[in-house]
Amino acid sequence: MWEAGGDEHPYVEIAGIKWATMNIGAESETDVGLYFQWGDTQGYTASQVGSGNYQKPFDSADYKFWNGTTPSSPFPTGFLKYNAIDNKTTLDLSDDAARLYWGEYWRMPTGAEFEALISATNASALYSGGNLVGIILTDKTDSSKELIFPVGGYAAGAVVGNTTQGFYHTSSLMGEHVSGCFIVYNDNGEAGAGTNGAPRVFGCNIRPVLDEPI
Repeated sequence: MWEAGGDEHPYVEIAGIKWATMNIGAESETDVGLYFQWGDTQGYTASQVGSGNYQKPFDSADYKFWNGTTPSSPFPTGFLKYNAIDNKTTLDLSDDAARLYWGEYWRMPTGAEFEALISATNASALYSGGNLVGIILTDKTDSSKELIFPVGGYAAGAVVGNTTQGFYHTSSLMGEHVSGCFIVYNDNGEAGAGTNGAPRVFGCNIRPVLDEPI
């Protein structure tokens, strides 16, 4: 285990990548943890998602990089950073929630790292009390190595929706409005994992990876 910021964060190495076993803000492997807009280092619990006082609505108007020119949600026409002017498509470490919360050597995964994880593992569903709580990804070459990704849905428009799937931010954009997203699911009784896009104002979970060799 690697110790960062006074806290120990267990990891499992699969396909040469060291994956944390829990999400940021989680207290167990099946705990969803915190929801983050892409590039925002402030996370929120599911109970903090909403439109009331001291709650986070997860729309364009409250996104830290929104340029304020369009009131529509969730697709504003431009952003203050990671836009056509600066041409940045990968998060700076100063905007990486994994680095802020867990410290040196931890960071958000790239889309390519999630793709490598998908290729190297088999997916199965994890239930508790008859409810789907997560997807288990097991190393195809070493069944002792596995990761649980909780299905916490995503936060958008003051609610948490689609909780039969799990949505995880990558560190990269797929377009001006859309961030790369890792998704786990159990559709028609078949567990799986894949990558897609999600509006970057949506709140997704974060699963860090570790750069420093142990």
